[in-house]
Amino acid sequence: MIISSSILKSQVHECSGRSARTRGFTLVEIMVTVTLLSIIMASMIGSFLVFSKGMAGLSNYSEMSNSSRQTLEHFARDAHSADTLLTANSSEFKFTVPEDAGGYTLHYIYDSDARSFTRMKYSEDGTLLWTQVLFEDIKEEAGAFEMIFYNRMNVDVTTDSSVLIEAKTVQIDAKLVKKVINQSNTDHIISARFLMRNM
Repeated sequence: MIISSSILKSQVHECSGRSARTRGFTLVEIMVTVTLLSIIMASMIGSFLVFSKGMAGLSNYSEMSNSSRQTLEHFARDAHSADTLLTANSSEFKFTVPEDAGGYTLHYIYDSDARSFTRMKYSEDGTLLWTQVLFEDIKEEAGAFEMIFYNRMNVDVTTDSSVLIEAKTVQIDAKLVKKVINQSNTDHIISARFLMRNM
């Protein structure tokens, strides 16, 4: 059977034309694909940024919560063992502990300039043994930290001249803040009252 060369040429031409058409994408197809991928990537990046900020805020809150819990545990133990009050006002709490508990002096002080709350321990002869900063992230605003002293009748005696004799419980109110660059601040508020058993 003899096939004419013109038929073969036309079939070859059709095959090569079809393969040329199916070899690549058109410019419109590429542009649509790139646009869709850009939209998907933009939404994913936005979600990732929101998620990472949320995780950073949660981490900051957890860190401040642990710090405040440890501080309150120290403060509770010390307040329970307080024997004699030496200073008691809204930013300072200084007292001695009984001889059988060591006889040393503890001094808690809030520094509004440094926005810190510090615990200092002194020996019986008044030598400073050590200093520990308990909070260093107190909010920068009026009333962000306060110690309030109450008598047996639950009356605030913080500003009374009789505070050193009448105070039986002490309350700490503090507003903590963790500032992170390019992220929203994380706030943490604590308020706890402690009984001074030996008073």
